[in-house]
Amino acid sequence: MNIRKVLIPIDGTERSMKSIELVKEMYSPEKVKVEIIHIKELVFIDGISISDEIKISEEYGKKLLEKAKESIPGFDVSLYFGFGYAGDEIVKRAEEQDIDIIVMTKSTKKGFSRIIGSVTNYVLKHTDSIVMIVPE
Repeated sequence: MNIRKVLIPIDGTERSMKSIELVKEMYSPEKVKVEIIHIKELVFIDGISISDEIKISEEYGKKLLEKAKESIPGFDVSLYFGFGYAGDEIVKRAEEQDIDIIVMTKSTKKGFSRIIGSVTNYVLKHTDSIVMIVPE
């Protein structure tokens, strides 16, 4: 049996959680290994980032990932939290983990790169994985 590796980036919005719902609808638990990823972009001021902001962001991100994992019971799920530019980190993680499919939601904004989202657009251009874009 060929098990697919699926990467689901989430950003904390209800919209991003729709990717998890799609994976649950499309695959049975024994057919996929799922990794849910949350990347926190840090803002540096004069080359300095505030350590409390990092700690709070990491705590929030890990809670968000645990909540997402609870929404996909029965599946083999791993979690990944990181800091950086979301597009870069998603592409890098997909390559490192030999991901078959990245499942992302589209943006609510107008215009092509805004329709699918700038992060999704970046991932589409830079990954070798299949990218599935979940509509609203």
